[in-house]
Amino acid sequence: MKRILKEIIKLIRIPNCVLSGFGVIVGAFLEKYYVLPILFLGFLVGFFITAYAMIINDYYDIEIDKVNAPDRPLVSGKIEIKTAIILSILLLMAGLLIAALINQLALVVAVLFALISFFYSWRLKRFGLIGNFLVASSMAIPFIYGSIISMRFGPLPFILAGIAFFAGTSREIIKGISDVEGDKKKGVRTLTITMGAKKASIYAFIFMLIAIILSFLPLFYYKFWYLYLFLILFVDIFMIRYTYNLIKDPDSKKAIYVKNKILLMMFGALFVFLISGVVGYVV
Repeated sequence: MKRILKEIIKLIRIPNCVLSGFGVIVGAFLEKYYVLPILFLGFLVGFFITAYAMIINDYYDIEIDKVNAPDRPLVSGKIEIKTAIILSILLLMAGLLIAALINQLALVVAVLFALISFFYSWRLKRFGLIGNFLVASSMAIPFIYGSIISMRFGPLPFILAGIAFFAGTSREIIKGISDVEGDKKKGVRTLTITMGAKKASIYAFIFMLIAIILSFLPLFYYKFWYLYLFLILFVDIFMIRYTYNLIKDPDSKKAIYVKNKILLMMFGALFVFLISGVVGYVV
């Protein structure tokens, strides 16, 4: 039982699920919405729909993962495909049911999020940059979802969504550098395959640079802008450092290292936004 649970945690990629769930909470906090039961439900929607998306992605990526990640639960056979499908359906149903308990718009957006995830994994991943944009949009949605569960639509959650979109696009391009061998086998036309790792790393750097520029916009809204500036600069410096260094040496092993570090920095940015939101802001 313990072994199966460990593999399920690996299958759904817990860090990604938590990142989505907390993104919803941060988005709501920035709308000055602190109703704990609804925030908890919003977190669960982000968590469950993301977990569903991770399983669907692994299901359609089995051939790719045989090359890029042979230790993944489905490829290695540690979790049966039938079990994974049943689990994905249960997670999807749970996420949509909880969304319906929040409000109608929350349900509509949750369905949209689930559909984007499905069509990306099923077909659209093969179209390179378009696929990158779809994944990045799923990283941006949680912040907007925070506005939806609160039914307040201030500017900050949407600014954060823009930051997440461009940073997410950068990370997905870098992921294409790390997964190049498996992507070739599956016919996925990433920027790395169509343009080469060097140019792909430059595009990743440009998208990250846009995200960093956008990260300064909240300074116009936070009361304690100097606190936000100090914290976000710490994250931005590492983000730009990791993506810039990849340009100098864009090999697959380094790309794996960089994409993992970017995910860690995304968590850091999330806490910066959360802390700044708790302290308060003005619109």
